[in-house]
Amino acid sequence: MKCTLIGVATASLLLAAVSFGENAPTTLSELERQVASDAAKVGQAEPRSQETIADYSRYRMEEEANRRILALSVMGMGLLSLFLVLVYLKGRESPPETIVNGSGLVLVVFATLLVVILAKAEQQLTASTGILGALAGYLFGRSTKDSGEPAATTRPALSAKQSAN
Repeated sequence: MKCTLIGVATASLLLAAVSFGENAPTTLSELERQVASDAAKVGQAEPRSQETIADYSRYRMEEEANRRILALSVMGMGLLSLFLVLVYLKGRESPPETIVNGSGLVLVVFATLLVVILAKAEQQLTASTGILGALAGYLFGRSTKDSGEPAATTRPALSAKQSAN
């Protein structure tokens, strides 16, 4: 197994070396000429016009305005959803644990949506998705555990006098 792995690694290195080395300059003077010609090409970049910069600035401002409107819409829908869930659960005279689970789920979902909308980096998206998964797992895991298992019987603690008898 080790020999096969070493053989595959060696073959891939040889193939990569051949494919990368095809257009490589052979002498130092050729390398210097290639570097000088590439540097000249890079230095000839066209400067951007002020109109292009202004267009990009307008685009970015419009994008941020749309993001703000979307965030406010999500906040409004979150509050409306929370209100509807609480009214429904209050009408059914649900126990407090159910109210906490329902409102917690609505808040977690809409807070995560808000973070996703306002995130500017991929790391923020990863963190918010992880938080959503952890909280949803806690809420649903706790509710299914509570409903699936028989209620634990609690016994009052014995006082020192009762235990002595």
